[in-house]
Amino acid sequence: MYLKGKRCYLAGPIEADVTTHNWRTDPKRVLKEEFEIDLFDPHEDPKEQWVPHIVTCREAKDYDGMTRIARDFVRKDLSVVDRSDFIIACLPYRVPTTGTVHEIVNSSNAKKPTMIVCPEGKEKVPIWYYGFIDHNFMFGSWEDLYTYLREVNDGKHRDERRWSYVYGLI
Repeated sequence: MYLKGKRCYLAGPIEADVTTHNWRTDPKRVLKEEFEIDLFDPHEDPKEQWVPHIVTCREAKDYDGMTRIARDFVRKDLSVVDRSDFIIACLPYRVPTTGTVHEIVNSSNAKKPTMIVCPEGKEKVPIWYYGFIDHNFMFGSWEDLYTYLREVNDGKHRDERRWSYVYGLI
């Protein structure tokens, strides 16, 4: 059980998420219960209490206030990405997301396993990502991701350098 106790950042749209349900509920349950991953969900972070304030600042065109709050959001989330062993990012097709992109780029630049789930199909992952993330780290469904993580957990991806830390090889 290589993933047990490992730290994972669960990235995905928050500001522009227009779904009627919280897409994070089932993945969080599976990742915690089956894989026993130490999961960080930025949507449940106490900093989310500041969302109404940033909305008020935006409506009032209080750019200093927006900057002050947004800087703390960005600093906190990227700090947790830095401390994570890997990230899983949900990228629903055509849902704009800026923070998630930033988190994916930082994770990839740090050579961490950076997995992308596009629930509408792997082929819908924006082409740009194929330029810096191996397509084997992209999944067209949560079930495809879970199958891959089961393989990781069984030690079947020891040859993939991005998993070296999780496997204790470095």
